[in-house]
Amino acid sequence: MSQHAPPHRTADPLLVAGTGAAVAVTAAGWLHLAGALAAPRVDPLAFTVSDYVALPGGYALLAVAALALGLVGVALAATARRAAPAARAVPVLLLGWSAALLLVGLFPTNPPGVPADLAAGVHRYAGALAFAVLPIAVWLLGRALRNRALCGLAVAVGVAAGTFLVAHVPIVLAIDIAGSPGFPLLGGVERVLYALVIVLLLVTARALRRTAPDLVAVPAVAEADPALVGRCPVEAGASGVAA
Repeated sequence: MSQHAPPHRTADPLLVAGTGAAVAVTAAGWLHLAGALAAPRVDPLAFTVSDYVALPGGYALLAVAALALGLVGVALAATARRAAPAARAVPVLLLGWSAALLLVGLFPTNPPGVPADLAAGVHRYAGALAFAVLPIAVWLLGRALRNRALCGLAVAVGVAAGTFLVAHVPIVLAIDIAGSPGFPLLGGVERVLYALVIVLLLVTARALRRTAPDLVAVPAVAEADPALVGRCPVEAGASGVAA
């Protein structure tokens, strides 16, 4: 009997995406609870999630959330390379997104009211890169997979990301709007964007799971007798009885 090596499989992208999203949402939820109980209270509509770095344990929880989502990007890149080999830019962009999140987690922003330093600058531009790259990567993947729904969702997230990044222009240029160095409801816009990013990751992982052939489990009967591969269960059973 000939020996057949089992096919190489990538990690289940939907399982990785679900786990990473759960970790990130849990960390963010804990920070929101701590911000609501802090004195003074952290207004989630006015302050961004990164501003929670000023809370006790804020840096660690923000880093955990960023790294968890970064690992999701690595898993999606590995699966996309096998599911859509023609879309060579997609894995590169997804890995770039993960690298940007790594920088976001390692380099915190400046606490509110404190002048920005080098770490805050790295955090700011890495975050901008992450928001810009992910919708592009998923849109290209959707085109390669001929998945219109995935392309449409990527466009929606891209529009939201563009709105959020444009809202940061006054901060970067140090221009006051309505007496504030930010934009009204900037925190609320960011949280909507984060929710869209989580949804985009999960939908992308689901699309890849359906498409990647190396994630399909091989039936036990086919492993026992390679001659039965591709035959329907009735034919396989009849062959077993005849034997």
